[in-house]
Amino acid sequence: MMIFVQVAESGSFTRAAQQLDLSVPSVSLVISKLEEELHVKLLNRSTRSLALTEAGKMFYRGCCRTLDEARQTHENMFAFNERPSGILRIGCSPTMAHYVMTHVSAQLLEGYPGLNVNLVTASPAPDLISQGLDVVLRFGEIEDSGLYTRRIGSMPMVVCAARNYLYKAGRPAHPDELEKFDWLEYDIQPDNTCKLTSPDGIQISLRPRGRYATNDPLALIDWLQAGRGIAFVPMIWVINDIAQGNIEVLFSDMRAESRPVYALHTSRENMPLKVKACIEALADFFSKSEGDCAYYLK
Repeated sequence: MMIFVQVAESGSFTRAAQQLDLSVPSVSLVISKLEEELHVKLLNRSTRSLALTEAGKMFYRGCCRTLDEARQTHENMFAFNERPSGILRIGCSPTMAHYVMTHVSAQLLEGYPGLNVNLVTASPAPDLISQGLDVVLRFGEIEDSGLYTRRIGSMPMVVCAARNYLYKAGRPAHPDELEKFDWLEYDIQPDNTCKLTSPDGIQISLRPRGRYATNDPLALIDWLQAGRGIAFVPMIWVINDIAQGNIEVLFSDMRAESRPVYALHTSRENMPLKVKACIEALADFFSKSEGDCAYYLK
């Protein structure tokens, strides 16, 4: 196609061959094969000149459009590798979308005008390959899936309750007393097990039962904020309530193991800039979040 356009524009096999750094016979052969393939004559040839036939003019215009689109696509690929752009499809749980991705996606779109975000939620988080996603966020330990993973941070866990609940029901002095209180149970294993370590290194593992139980973290938080009982949750879910004094952390002298957060993607080499920018933004978000949590756990 490119050879035909060059012949048409130069008006000569010889000049076209020189510009393309090819031999005249090879250029002539390409044109002949093209005419044979299309079953139409594209050029009127004489010993001194050549001219496009009516079919040749139509084919020339089509070739020009196709080559222009190819050049534009090529240029777009260079631009694609210079600045994040296009549609970034991110998969995560509804809770992660609510507490993390709404903030991170806004930051990404403000920083990169050529980028669009499509947030896909499911519980558990959607599948990267079958859903055609660029990045998937996973909370907690993950099984070997054959995908590339990067630990982008962690979420400190806390036992906490609304201040109005503690005013009404009292405050447990030790985790062993939790069974005497209203427990808000997240009934997804292993996240329904509360593991704490005392200052002297003694580990306590509890799995309290409560009248309130759900597999929906957002419902659990609603109950917690409404003063329905005590819960064991990622601190990031309630940090604003803690900062405002509406929710209090219990057993602050004890520590729970933080839950890791991973970003899953399909490629480490030639990673699209939009994916790289997303992962870096998430890592920054969790780094700041962990610092904020540490401030209130002093």
